[in-house]
Amino acid sequence: MSIATSLPLFANTTLFPSYESARVALMTHNVPKIQSAAAALAKDARAAKQAAIAAKADALAKATSLPAAKTAFGALSDEMIRYRTVVKAKEPIVVYCSMEKKSWLQPKGAVVNPYVEAPMRGCGEVK
Repeated sequence: MSIATSLPLFANTTLFPSYESARVALMTHNVPKIQSAAAALAKDARAAKQAAIAAKADALAKATSLPAAKTAFGALSDEMIRYRTVVKAKEPIVVYCSMEKKSWLQPKGAVVNPYVEAPMRGCGEVK
């Protein structure tokens, strides 16, 4: 099933808050916390009939190292950005890190890059 054929309104789903929990967990560098947040997102995505997002979240939930989690989060972010585009949501915002060559979604405000260490968290360009 494609994103377009099973679209709830973005603002009425738990997908973005669940994704944000995974993004915040990634910044803790705590793999079990990342896995837990990703599993919750996968569950929410299945409930919203968003199989592609669920699959990417499942992959993140199975990551056993921080580098693997960052790679899986990048793929999940790409899928969430596609979803955001299809539902024509203005928020969350899309941010891109040229150093890591990866994008993510986040609430409006200061850039907080989940892919880099704390001193570089402000690195990113709003798209």
